[in-house]
Amino acid sequence: MNLRISSGFLRGRLIKVPDTGLRPTEEKVRSAFFNTLFSMINFENRSFLDIFSGSGAFAFEAVSRGFNSAFSVEQNKKAAKTIISNSIELGLEKSVKVLPVDAFSLNFAFLEKKFNAVFIDPPYVLGDKMPDLLNKIVDSGIVDEVCVITVEGNGETLWQRYGWSSKTKKFGGTYLTFFYNWE
Repeated sequence: MNLRISSGFLRGRLIKVPDTGLRPTEEKVRSAFFNTLFSMINFENRSFLDIFSGSGAFAFEAVSRGFNSAFSVEQNKKAAKTIISNSIELGLEKSVKVLPVDAFSLNFAFLEKKFNAVFIDPPYVLGDKMPDLLNKIVDSGIVDEVCVITVEGNGETLWQRYGWSSKTKKFGGTYLTFFYNWE
């Protein structure tokens, strides 16, 4: 299976999706995510973090659309290797880094980087663990002073934290909940 990058300088390029049983996000949802993200604030020349990366499509799309770097966190070894292979094929091996680890055990502070956008697409059965993961991410110090953290799920993600606001968009059975740290 292949996915198409929908916009930016890589528009139309295909990436391979590993046969691992992962659920790739539909192109229309990826496009809607980035359109919403860019309507909120300009993220060009900033950093993107893709958690539960799967195919790496969001990381590739982010760099294609103007982010200067992206990190993909994906514990499935076959999927992580495919992301690396795709990054080489697209000439993005310096822009897209892969961390083949479990997001729940990752010490995010280890990344030593501030991120302006974080996309989290967990297996839907892990949806109830997202508030703890969101707290861990924010507490690690990796979110920049202007940041959007988005969670994909089969329902709205509920999380409250001082200084963070949220909005949710629905696309068929897919929900994107955007958390942002400005008024």
